[in-house]
Amino acid sequence: MDLSHQDRVEVCKKREGFSGPYYSARILAAIGGTKYLLRYETRYGPDRTRLLTEAVDETEIRPLPPTNFEVSDNIVDAYVNNAWWVGRIVRKVDDFYHVKLESTGDVVHLPFHKVRIHLEWEDGKWVYPGNRPQHGGAQASSSGQRTMSSDTRKHK
Repeated sequence: MDLSHQDRVEVCKKREGFSGPYYSARILAAIGGTKYLLRYETRYGPDRTRLLTEAVDETEIRPLPPTNFEVSDNIVDAYVNNAWWVGRIVRKVDDFYHVKLESTGDVVHLPFHKVRIHLEWEDGKWVYPGNRPQHGGAQASSSGQRTMSSDTRKHK
């Protein structure tokens, strides 16, 4: 991925068996060929007075996803505690969604503007993962995924 100074990205720290939230950040500099120094936009350092700056492997960084997609499926990202968490819509009431977070199992109640379609960044393309199992099951096959080119912006 070719990133430049001040590019906005999302960072997801992935550990075996757990995928954390997506935090917004800005690129400060490239470090070697596989790491970037970045500053988070919503995470603070231990003293809680300055935004957190850290070196992150490029495999944990992705560009900002397209924003002009209508939420029409149950796999979404929910903006909770200053980060985007993967979840599933369990109920919709007017302009509000009840989303069950995959990481904790908690159900959160959010206005429409804090819910977006969940997309994965794979091989330089945005991919909609489809109806994958919630936990412990096999991932959806590549034939069950829809790929969207990076210039696709409208869902309608």
